[in-house]
Amino acid sequence: MKGINTPEINADFKAKIDLEKLTKALGIPDIELKGALAGDIKANGVFDQKNKRFPVTNGTLNLDNGYLKTPYYPNPITNITIKSKIVNQKGTFEDLKVSLTPTQFTFEGKPVFVQADLSNFDDLNYDIKAKGELDVSRIYKVFSQKGLDLDGFVKADVSLKGKQSDAEKGNYSKLNNRGTLELRNIGIASEYLPKKFIIKEGIFKINQDKMSFNNFLAAYGQSDFKMNGYLQNVFNYVMTNTGVLKGSFKVSSRYINVDEFMSSVDPNTPVTQSSAPKTEVKQSDNTQTGVIIIPSNLNLQLIANAQKVNFDKLNLQNATGNLTMKNGKLTMQNTGFNLIGCNVSMNANYQAVTPQKANFDYAIKATDFDIKRAYNEIEVFRKMASAAEKAQGIVSLDYQLKGRLNANMDPVYPSLVGGGTLSVKDVKVRGLKMFNAVSKQTNTESIKNPDLSKVDIKTTVKNNIITVERFKFKFAGFRPRIEGTSSLDGRLNLKMRLGLPPFGIFGIPLTVTGTQDNPKVKVGRKTEDLEETKDTE
Repeated sequence: MKGINTPEINADFKAKIDLEKLTKALGIPDIELKGALAGDIKANGVFDQKNKRFPVTNGTLNLDNGYLKTPYYPNPITNITIKSKIVNQKGTFEDLKVSLTPTQFTFEGKPVFVQADLSNFDDLNYDIKAKGELDVSRIYKVFSQKGLDLDGFVKADVSLKGKQSDAEKGNYSKLNNRGTLELRNIGIASEYLPKKFIIKEGIFKINQDKMSFNNFLAAYGQSDFKMNGYLQNVFNYVMTNTGVLKGSFKVSSRYINVDEFMSSVDPNTPVTQSSAPKTEVKQSDNTQTGVIIIPSNLNLQLIANAQKVNFDKLNLQNATGNLTMKNGKLTMQNTGFNLIGCNVSMNANYQAVTPQKANFDYAIKATDFDIKRAYNEIEVFRKMASAAEKAQGIVSLDYQLKGRLNANMDPVYPSLVGGGTLSVKDVKVRGLKMFNAVSKQTNTESIKNPDLSKVDIKTTVKNNIITVERFKFKFAGFRPRIEGTSSLDGRLNLKMRLGLPPFGIFGIPLTVTGTQDNPKVKVGRKTEDLEETKDTE
């Protein structure tokens, strides 16, 4: 052999080796290897992968009565038989032919048979037959492959025949792929998911490049899934690094706990980086969980229906929607759910930038939202609208918003941009500090607890500031008018005109500054703009 990167090879190899004696002679520890390995191979030429050159080769390599036992599992793989033939007459990747006729082994008393003919490694022409049952977890223990964490059973009876280019270009009529794969209790661990995704049972039927499945049952933590549909481009996805898995299916669930899908990865890890799966995650109290990551090599369409969804202590009922995952982006269209008796519809886009950061945008409509019930039953509502503790009534929301989420899936306030309308109907406000302060300043007792019959409040959000467009309402003979700004951390800069009875022609100009918890009301029109907090990212 001459050279390293593109070596010139001239070889004439003949051998008949007792692998047990060879293993002992080499002193390989902890591995028992037996069998008769016979080889007769001649090769002459250049191996250059970049320019797709391969030595002119003709030969066979066979193994009879093979036996393999490792320290990772107490029982061996036995009856290993490999009959292989390698032929290349022109010295190119295109002319390379490899056949395995047949290959078989026995593991835990169950035989597995594989027969394969591979040719033209420029555009792989394959003819593969496989039949048998594998205990995936035991295979994993035997080989202890770093970066792979699987368990469960796979029963296969498949025949795959075609060309790689036809699979890539979608010429499925030229393929002859068929058979079934039966999966039971398959556990899949990912570096981005703290728990294992369990496939309880499922039968894949292979037809050309499409893999369909019926009543496919799976679970992740407390969540359950039932799926029907198909996957496409499966073989190209499995055999290449660039293959994109395509598919469309319906998903139904009795319960989904979204919080359990939160990632737990080093904050500096980019989304595209690969590392070994984590089967166990230990976190300190201060550890951030990480955003939900959508793999970039998926192009999937889901029609989802879940009876109950738990997300950040929100309990959603009868959630439905069309979800698309493509290029690492999740798109939700016509998504709806019921929350505390309120029908909510939403369209949204979501994409992780790193395991600790994600971008989002959404448009939401909520009709007839009960303020009192929301305060009592939704924790996030109590945090964001503490002033609603003593309020009663119905509100509706039509809002659009975009921004960024941090590692805890919480919005980064300075990144939020959007706007919309909050409609209030038959709302009774009790004990709101701003109105108490206005009442004290104007010596008007009745303004402490206003009742609002129908008011539309339009606002926009940018740089941590909410801008409130001018709106009017009336109660008890008064006609207040409010406009101005407030910050997402509670600072106030509002202008108010308190129109006096009977028709509001005369009024008192007021300014409301300070914070929501400590508002300061003064007579006059002069205010100071709130300082914006711009998003540095």
